[in-house]
Amino acid sequence: MNKFKLTIFAFIVGMCSFIIVFPYISDLINNYRTLKNPEVVTIKSGEYIVGDDIQQGIYDVEVISGKVKFMQRELSAKDRVLGVNLHNGEHVQIKGQGKVKLSPANFESIEMSKSGQYEIHHSGFYEIGLQLPEGEYVLSYKGKTDKEKPFVQILSSNNRDVLHTYDFHNKDIYKIPLKKGNILEINKFLFFESDNIVINLKPLY
Repeated sequence: MNKFKLTIFAFIVGMCSFIIVFPYISDLINNYRTLKNPEVVTIKSGEYIVGDDIQQGIYDVEVISGKVKFMQRELSAKDRVLGVNLHNGEHVQIKGQGKVKLSPANFESIEMSKSGQYEIHHSGFYEIGLQLPEGEYVLSYKGKTDKEKPFVQILSSNNRDVLHTYDFHNKDIYKIPLKKGNILEINKFLFFESDNIVINLKPLY
């Protein structure tokens, strides 16, 4: 096979390969764009399918009126759960009387307080290196816990696999390592939200 025929053959093979893989590449690009830039949507009581009724993406969830149960968590007006990752095919169930706004996650960085620690006021998922600095911390909480204790986990960046769990039932403080790319999952309470709880992270220098 001469050089010209070899070039033509390679071109044809390349074009065929591109035609075959293009739909997959297009889907990946569209999924990435949707994940990063979902639309704002307001929903009420009902069941919604991600990908059909709600775009796939990472959302900040806020109750704008009433009282609802959002994916098994009881929330009242002005309660927020940040960085919630919704995947295609997932069912989102809302019960109760109220409205819930899903906004593209803001990933707002947490500023250090005057007391020299980071204070987290909302349950949700926080990215280390983006919202909180990498490092070792003393994890604690303040506020009344009449019904439950806070529940905190460190998750991997890719699949959000659980790396460490801290439930505060046996200890009031923990020394925890946070690495860049980790996700810090904060549940002030596991099945409902409370304004009385603040999660504290004090850096160990």
